Amino acid sequence: MPIRSTSTPMHEADPSNEPSLWHWLKGTWVDRTLLLLTLIAIIMGWLWIQQNLSGTPMVHIYHGKTLLATYPLHPDKPIHFEAQGDIGLSEITIDSDGVRISHSTCTTQRCVLSGHRHRVGDILACVPNRILVSIQGSQKLALDAVSE
Repeated sequence: MPIRSTSTPMHEADPSNEPSLWHWLKGTWVDRTLLLLTLIAIIMGWLWIQQNLSGTPMVHIYHGKTLLATYPLHPDKPIHFEAQGDIGLSEITIDSDGVRISHSTCTTQRCVLSGHRHRVGDILACVPNRILVSIQGSQKLALDAVSE
């Protein structure tokens, strides 16, 4: 006659022996306070980032490392800004199509021929004149290419 065991096998977990959530939160009041302050700091930081990265895309115009002007990307009326560079003036036009360098005193005119830019992250540059125009904002960056 076979003998049967009434006890539970060793490989089965006993639910009454599993630690509770309170077991994992053991610690002094200092530990709990630091945990709470860390969670509050994470939430406040996330909210601050969300607030500061939202809004209208802006056009930033630089001469070297010096910020000359900031304008909204799509203004109600066209904006014409003349930036004094190392070799002369560069005229920057911001309108409903985007931003472009409409005239420059450089010899190659590559900055003028590059046309309008209208996406966040786009850059226009007149290298001989040391003029840089960048579009900054919170919109998603457009993908140039997708690889698998």
